[in-house]
Amino acid sequence: MPRMLVAAALALLAWGALAFGAVYDWAWKPLIAGGAAIGVAAIILGIRRRAKASDTALLWMLFLVGAAAAMQLVPLAASLRQALSPASERFLLAEDLSYVVTHGDHPLSLNPGVTMTGLILLAGFSLLLAGLVRLLNLTGVVTIASGLTALGAVLAVIGIVQLALLGQDVYLGMRIYGFWRPVNVLTTPFGPFVNKNHFAGWMLMGIPIALGYAAGLAEKGLRRVRPRWRDRFLWLSSRDGGRLQLVTFAVVLMAVSMTLTRSRSGLAALLVAMLVLGVVVGRRFGSMLLTLLTVAALIAFSAIVVLWAGVNLQQRFGTTNEAVSLRRGIWRDAAAVVSDYPLTGTGLNTFGTAMHQYQSFVRDQQVHEAHNDYLQLAAEGGLLLGLPIAASIVVLVYAVRRRFRAGEDDTLGYWLRAGAAVGLVAIAVQSLVEFSLQMPGNAAMFVALAAVALHRAPARNSSRSTPTPART
Repeated sequence: MPRMLVAAALALLAWGALAFGAVYDWAWKPLIAGGAAIGVAAIILGIRRRAKASDTALLWMLFLVGAAAAMQLVPLAASLRQALSPASERFLLAEDLSYVVTHGDHPLSLNPGVTMTGLILLAGFSLLLAGLVRLLNLTGVVTIASGLTALGAVLAVIGIVQLALLGQDVYLGMRIYGFWRPVNVLTTPFGPFVNKNHFAGWMLMGIPIALGYAAGLAEKGLRRVRPRWRDRFLWLSSRDGGRLQLVTFAVVLMAVSMTLTRSRSGLAALLVAMLVLGVVVGRRFGSMLLTLLTVAALIAFSAIVVLWAGVNLQQRFGTTNEAVSLRRGIWRDAAAVVSDYPLTGTGLNTFGTAMHQYQSFVRDQQVHEAHNDYLQLAAEGGLLLGLPIAASIVVLVYAVRRRFRAGEDDTLGYWLRAGAAVGLVAIAVQSLVEFSLQMPGNAAMFVALAAVALHRAPARNSSRSTPTPART
């Protein structure tokens, strides 16, 4: 049963990525329903198997976030709502005809319908997280990590082949998978994702955990081999050595595909991830020299991939183009929303609604995202949501740190946890200038990585392996 639930979770993650990032209603609704069902089933199974609930403080924080979002949906008398959110009156009088006529009770949210959608997504992903953590407490993380690595390789191949055969220009007739025309023809798709930056966001989470998988296989296998190059090369022909080669090949495919997106946010966040991973290696083996060598090797690997993919970094990073100017303009408009709704926000998932009045930089298209998830959450949530969200981030960081310090992981488990944590850092960096996590398929991947980082190692694997190579 636990293995079946892990397989179901992997199938769900595959659906979220392959179904255009689950950005459309027909894709995200079954994703959320399936995630909630898997989460509930895993929670029940964990209770029956007496698996310990890990870090329930984070789940309580997420519950508080949901409760705060639910408060934005409670109808309030006009006087109370105006006291809490003075700017909402001006907005409703200009945008809501029914309110103009009745002046009746209205929630804090400027658009209760889309806030309810955001609350449903939050609830579904919270259930999936709670269930996955309990499930991985029983099964360990090797199966889900190998599945995510395989899925990453599949996505990479789709992206590379599609770019070579069909290009990226939807406006000139390009179709995702050769048949699907995105609703917005001004986007630049890559692979199954409607936006290349969102494909890069998935890879920012997938590459580090795959690298962690490779590092764990290498350390675990080479500790049993004599420290001679001949013996190490012979080990590569073994079963474990062959698995390492396959995982390494998957990492290369994923890195090449992400580089081919030419996503500046993706490439910059990947560089940060490589630096963090180098620090992890140094701390694992207690060597500053090894840290520097690892960082240099990872940067060299990234440079080789960039050159192989033919990306002109000077052109991508050395010029200020329309996309950069667009973000700056949107950020100014978002800052105005934050200033006008400091306490309660405009309502979860209502940034696009607020832009009906606050959008000043772009006139030929409607802005729905702030291109900065933190700024958007501040605009939508104010202090009401901002405080529990900030507390959730702090609790998550503390909980992952506590799992590392507990020392319960074996060699492979340690590196998979480290890869998941680095993936979370990478997507957090990209979220400063993008909104990849607003794609439900990417959010599901984030939940999977958080579960890997938070889980307790199963008892049979709880003995800690030392990083010192063993000689035979």
